[in-house]
This record gives sequence, structure tokens and C-alpha cells, in this order.
Amino acid sequence: MPGLIVTDLDGTLLDKRGRVSPRNRAALKAAHDAGWQVAIATGRTWSESHHAIDCIAEDALFIGVGGASLHEAGSGRVLSTMTIDAPTVLSVADIIMGHGHRAHLLMDASLTGHDYIFVGTADLDAATKWWLTEHPIKSRDWHAAPGDAHEQLDGRVLRVGTIGAEEELAPLVKLIDDRWGEQLAVRAWGALTANEVLGSRTHMLEIFAPRVHKWSMACIAADRLGVDRGSIVALGDGLNDLELISNAPMGIAMANADPRIMAVARAHTARHDADGVAIAVEALLAGNLAPGWRADQGGAA
Repeated sequence: MPGLIVTDLDGTLLDKRGRVSPRNRAALKAAHDAGWQVAIATGRTWSESHHAIDCIAEDALFIGVGGASLHEAGSGRVLSTMTIDAPTVLSVADIIMGHGHRAHLLMDASLTGHDYIFVGTADLDAATKWWLTEHPIKSRDWHAAPGDAHEQLDGRVLRVGTIGAEEELAPLVKLIDDRWGEQLAVRAWGALTANEVLGSRTHMLEIFAPRVHKWSMACIAADRLGVDRGSIVALGDGLNDLELISNAPMGIAMANADPRIMAVARAHTARHDADGVAIAVEALLAGNLAPGWRADQGGAA
């Protein structure tokens, strides 16, 4: 029986130009027409993904912020969130600022009217400045936390983090992981667009409430849709797809995926810029997708 297809965006559904190819669009439409539910799961917010959401049905579900939020795809209406408590947010932000970075607080914009609060006085890195010009993002600046910070942040912060050069972030990542590794989900990984923006490799530090990842929200999405979790098919490439690909009954790695994703995937498709999503979905609809399937063994056309 048809189930739920969950696909990542960057490095998976989107090509090198950040677009959904005609073949990928056609394959997802064919899956929807065949009775499959289709959802996007990304580290981006809904507003940062709006250019790509039209490839799925308006009444489909959208998993944003690495699994911290669930939305109606068409309207962006928030259905569920997993937030970090205000005292922890402020403690983590203080440590980030103490290491010479601006703390990035990603907010539930449906409650605040803005997407980010940037805390501190350090300059924003070049990658962040570029991102802010490329997307319809609303932000506020706090040089320091105001007296009513707890009230402004309580139940509203989806993610805390910062962006910078890998060598600068490494000590900060270790400090936060050592202190909160069991109470928070701490991730640090390379930014896809880094080399286009900076000469050195840019890394993102992302901190979430515990058990926040794409798989946990994919399960919530499946339950809302009345879909058996055992029929989830997932596609991804990056480290924030690890739980999704390793736990999905049919987790599919892109050919350009991180080796750790390749290692846990049950099937392997072509690259994101070679219609890898479409090739896998076409195999699914043809009844050929099974554990051990590879696009280079008869799947690619």
C-alpha cells in the first residue's frame, strides 16, 4: 500500500542551482497521483524553502528546521514544534558570545513575527549575510539579552547556533557538547554554500531540544496523515538526515551523500544533480525498490 515519501532538499531534491528538476517534479507528482503522501524534510525554515514547496501538494506536510517544526506545506501553518527552554537558550547564547560569535536564535515566526534574533556585538559572518540577502528573512538584533528575555523566548526558540570557520568553532562545539550533550541535540557540520561565500570552509553549529531530528517529526507527520510508519520511504544526503535514513524502513542515500549516510542507507540512488530522487521514486512506483537496490544496477535511465 502507498505510504509516505520524505525527501530532504539541499543535496537531495534540489540540483546545484537550488532548483527542483522537471524529472523530480514529475516523479513526485506521479507518486502523489498513485496515492503516496509526499513530504519535504529540511534544515531550512518554511519561508526559506518556499521556492521549492510547490513540487508537493498544498495539503502535504513540511518538516522544517531539522525536525523542530511541522507545517502545512501550502500555507506554512505551524502544526507542531519542539522548542528549547529559555534559560538554556540564554546560557548557550552566552557561551557562543564568549567565544567571539553572534548567537543565532531561530524563532517560531508564527508566534514572534520574525525568524531570527541575533544576540551579541560580533559581526555576522559572510555566509550569514549572504543567506539573509537571498531569502525573505525577518530578524532582530539584541546586543545583550533584555530584562524580559525569558518571556520573549519561552516556547519560541526552535534552534540556537552560529556559523563560522571550522577551526574557530571546534572548541565551542566541544564545550557545548560536553556540558549539554545529553540534554540537547548538538550538531556541527559543513555548509553546502560555504566555498561560494568564503575562502575557508564554513561550519554551522546547530543546537536543538533533545530528540529533535527529521525522523522523529516524520513519525509525527505519518501519524497525522494516518500512514503506517513502516511504509516511510526517505531520501537524504547530509548529517542532519542520519536518523531519518537509518530509521526509515526504506532509507535511500544520494550518490553525493556523506559516507555516514551511505553506510546506514538500505538503498542508493543517483546524485542530486542527476535526478536521483526521480530515479528512486520511479523504481518505487515500478515495484523495483527493495533493500540493496542501487541506481547504477539498472535503476538509472
